[in-house]
Amino acid sequence: MQIVPGVEYCEDTRQVKVQGRALEPSIRLFSQLLNVLRYPEKAPKDGEAYYMYRDLPPLRGSWARFDVTVIPPWKVGDELAKTKGHYHNSPLGKPPYPEIYQVHAGEALYILQKPGEIASKIVDFVVIRATPGDVVVIPPGYGHVTVNVGEETLVMSNVIYRGVKSNYGPFERLRGAAYHFTTSGFLKNDRYSEVPEIRFEKEWKRSEAIVLELVKEEHSFIWLRDTDKACEMRFLGADCGDK
Repeated sequence: MQIVPGVEYCEDTRQVKVQGRALEPSIRLFSQLLNVLRYPEKAPKDGEAYYMYRDLPPLRGSWARFDVTVIPPWKVGDELAKTKGHYHNSPLGKPPYPEIYQVHAGEALYILQKPGEIASKIVDFVVIRATPGDVVVIPPGYGHVTVNVGEETLVMSNVIYRGVKSNYGPFERLRGAAYHFTTSGFLKNDRYSEVPEIRFEKEWKRSEAIVLELVKEEHSFIWLRDTDKACEMRFLGADCGDK
């Protein structure tokens, strides 16, 4: 399956290839997810949870980075396959960096949460379901987790400013997001002191890979590194509030 010209995903091997050459992924092990799982005692002692291919063409050498993540379907107890979850850093005195995701195969549930004064008090909790071609923007200040809610492997890409650093700490301390997604639906995470009702939003529909749009019209995506501009765009109706 072609993701963009020159970058393809091989379903048989779950590998990403660039110009026909298979790449070595960064592997997220189940042992690295124990502190974000609802039932860590049920996790396999060994095993690979998902795969990350970072800094791919056509953005190599530019100010933005293009990555692909591959998440096979699995369950730990009744909790579905998911990423670890993280927040983004902020440029000095400005709001945190945003991010763009796009689904290429499978079905994803993007879980976004915005904390208040402390990490355990969530003021906004957003859920977006996405299928191939759909695009989801993570607004400034939101932490996020991706869940594979389908029966097939989820393949998704992300575009982000190259200077972004991921902060996993709040998700690790609080054992994941404010809600866990299970075969029974959403279950509240009791480690959070305040949790709002879930707000369901819609994805963006796109006819081509979002990264190719960036290559064609770089100026239209300057908000990925200028976070004040990202706030002005009010993605998902989000108000950046305190920087």
